[in-house]
Amino acid sequence: MQSYEFDYSQYRKKINQPKHTSLCLLSFLIIICMGLAMFLYPNSIKKNEYYFVEINSFLTYSEANNLANLISSVNGAGYVYYDGKYHVFAAFYPSREDAETVCENLKPDYPTCSVYTLKCDKFHKIKDLTENQNKSVENLLNANISLMNSVYKCIINYDTNEINFNQLLLNLENIKSDYQKFSEEFFNLFNTNTKYNKAKKYVTKIVEFTEFFDELKSEQNEQTVSKLLKYKLIGMVINHSSLLESF
Repeated sequence: MQSYEFDYSQYRKKINQPKHTSLCLLSFLIIICMGLAMFLYPNSIKKNEYYFVEINSFLTYSEANNLANLISSVNGAGYVYYDGKYHVFAAFYPSREDAETVCENLKPDYPTCSVYTLKCDKFHKIKDLTENQNKSVENLLNANISLMNSVYKCIINYDTNEINFNQLLLNLENIKSDYQKFSEEFFNLFNTNTKYNKAKKYVTKIVEFTEFFDELKSEQNEQTVSKLLKYKLIGMVINHSSLLESF
């Protein structure tokens, strides 16, 4: 089987800006549509979607784990996710288009490759919390989304050789430092109310995720770093969706 290294460079696309008049008209129509949606469906639950390149799925863990080890050996995450079946993920993508493009490129070696879509509810206010308390939980979720996107960009830049190993470590250290400021604030707030227990547990998972960055400094094989980050990032995205579903 041909060794495949995940290449993100082909997904960089230039977007032509529309004319000013068209842009204004489009913005106006979007605002009108959003207003109608809020009026007609005030209590509707909108969905977030996260996309993974799935190599295959199995009924048993042993089969999935065997494939996961193979995918890991060719620089993919090799993450096994269970939802009634055991799915083997190679990588996470914020964009469906990017995930579909990667799948097409993998089809010759992995005919069963497909896009797995993980859907979860967006955050809705918790009845037992005040307006300010709900806002703090929402800020936590937004901080995590920003964190996931930042790590994803690091993986892209590293895989395409836009940054080297030392630059990757520096970027991750900066991401960790920025998040520590948020985590200290969140912990201080969440310790004041038992209603924050789920959110507090989640912040702990995020901090553990950022502390993992330090482990990469001792990694002898620099190519291994990419698949380790992909694996951890997938777990982070799944934890994020689980938190949203728990409220």
